[in-house]
Amino acid sequence: MKNTPFPLAPKQQIAKKARKELKIIERRQPKYEVPSPYLTRFILKDKFLFFAILQLMKKIVTVGGGTGSYTVLSGLKQLKGVSLTALVSMADNGGSTGILRDELGVLPPGDVRQCLVALSEHTEVVRKLMNYRFDEGSLSGHSFGNIFLAALEKVTGDFAKGVEIASEILKVKGTVVPITKDKAELALILKDGTVIDGQVNVANVNLKNTKLKKIYYKNSVKLNENAKGALFEADYIILGPGNYYCSIIPNLIVDGFKEMIHKSKAKLILPINLTNKQEQTHNWKVLNYVKDIEKYIEKKVDFILVNNESPTREQIENYKLEEGVGVLVQDNTKNLNDKRIIREPLLSTTIVTFNKKDARRAYRSLIRHDSKKLALCIEKIIKK
Repeated sequence: MKNTPFPLAPKQQIAKKARKELKIIERRQPKYEVPSPYLTRFILKDKFLFFAILQLMKKIVTVGGGTGSYTVLSGLKQLKGVSLTALVSMADNGGSTGILRDELGVLPPGDVRQCLVALSEHTEVVRKLMNYRFDEGSLSGHSFGNIFLAALEKVTGDFAKGVEIASEILKVKGTVVPITKDKAELALILKDGTVIDGQVNVANVNLKNTKLKKIYYKNSVKLNENAKGALFEADYIILGPGNYYCSIIPNLIVDGFKEMIHKSKAKLILPINLTNKQEQTHNWKVLNYVKDIEKYIEKKVDFILVNNESPTREQIENYKLEEGVGVLVQDNTKNLNDKRIIREPLLSTTIVTFNKKDARRAYRSLIRHDSKKLALCIEKIIKK
C-alpha cells in the first residue's frame, strides 16, 4: 500500500473531529468572526479534516454590485461558520470606473473595489486608502482602489487574477468574483423603440412615461467559470440589495446565470430595497420587486426580507430633496399568508454623506440597510 501524505480515517470519524475542531476554533474568535486564519493550518496537517470543516461551513453567495453588496458583505463577514463569495456586476461604465474602462481598456473596478474593502481584514488605514478619492489634479474624481485594480489587470493581463492578488494583499475574508470576464455593454430598449446604451445612461432613463421592453447586453457576456462553481455549491444565494437596473438585474441577465440558479440547490434570499428610484421603480411595492426578480430567474425565491422600521424625519426630508416624494418602498404583503416573508428592523440610522468629487454621488442612496441588522436576519435563516 502506498504511503499517503495524510492519515486515512472513516468519514464518520473525520466529521466528528471536524465538528469538535470547529467549535474550538469559534471559541477562540471574537463574536461573529469567521475563523479563516485557523482553518489554513489544517491544510498541511490533515487535508481530510480541512475539507470536512469547510463542508460544515455554510456557503453564502451574494449577487450585486457597489453599495448594496458592500452593505450586506460588511455584516456577513462578522458571522461565524460561513464561507462567503461575492459575485460582482461588470456593467458599470460611469464615473472613475468609466474613465478607466474607456482610457485603459480594463474591466470596471469600482464595484469590485467596494466588495474587497467590505471583506478586508486589514487595518482601517488600508481600507480607507482603497476608498480614497482624489479631489484635485488630473486624478480628480478617481479612487485609489480603482487605479490599483486597473494596474493589477495590466500587470497580470487578467482582471480576475488581479482581483485574487488584491484579495491577498487586503487580507480578504472570502472570495470576490467578477460575474463575467467579458466586457459588458449594458443596454435597454423602451416600448417606443428607443435604445439606451451604457449603464450610466440606463441609470438616468425615465421609465414613467415609456415602459421598459427589454434590458440586455449588446455583446456576448458569459458567466465566469468561478462564478458557476460558487453558485452551484452555494447553500444560500442573496440577490441584492442595490440599484435595481444597474446593479441587480445586470447580473441576472448574464448568459448562464439563470441556468446555474436552477441547477443549484441553494435557498434564494431576496432583501427588498428600502427605496425606489424616481422615474424607474417609482411607487413599486414589495410584491413588485418579488414578481419582477422571479420573472428574470424563472424561479421562486425562498426568503423575502422586508424592513419594518421607519426612517428618521431627517432621512425622509433629505431623500425628498434628492429623489422626490414617494420613494420609500411600501409593504403590500401584510395581508398575505406567505411564510417566505420575514419582517425585521433593517434600516440604518446613519445620515449618509458623499465626497463632492464623487461623480456618481447623485445616484447613490441616502437611506440604506444596516449591515449588522441585515446579517443577523440572514443568520436566523441559516441557523433554522
